[in-house]
Amino acid sequence: MAEQNNSGVSIERIENLSIVSLKVSSKSLESASNSLQLASPASTSKGDPRSLWFGPDRWLLVSDSKSADSMVEECEKSLADVLHNAVDYSAGLAVYRLTGTGARDLLAAGCGVDFRDEKFPVGNCCRTRFAQIAAIIVAEGPEQFDIYVDRSYAAYLDDWLRDSLSISDLAAAPGTG
Repeated sequence: MAEQNNSGVSIERIENLSIVSLKVSSKSLESASNSLQLASPASTSKGDPRSLWFGPDRWLLVSDSKSADSMVEECEKSLADVLHNAVDYSAGLAVYRLTGTGARDLLAAGCGVDFRDEKFPVGNCCRTRFAQIAAIIVAEGPEQFDIYVDRSYAAYLDDWLRDSLSISDLAAAPGTG
């Protein structure tokens, strides 16, 4: 359920995604990329499952309609002759969606990535430290971003996002600051 504040940002926890972490041998990147139509550096692919590039030889495969097991099986079949590792990460990651006109500002408050439209357009993704924890951030739309974090940090990130929005609400209130 999305919750919106006075800054025009809504926060939603995305559940029931199937997520697979894929690592491919550096010698087989081109073959694997073509076989599975993997995203190019710093971007995401279209389709189902989508791939999110987050390193020279690493992707997350994400789907809301396919199971992680079926995605791992597809990797095994498509990459039979390629040294790779495909692991179900569905239970290991939490995903938050930020939507609204202030989403880019909120993200910028949490890390040093330049989230301006021209520097981080729709379809971009990066692995960074956000609010002092490792995260993958994806530009899903002009004002919509998904943040993938280790599930053990979900409560911390939830608190950080809500606290940051509360502070920005106070700063924006008439007669303050």
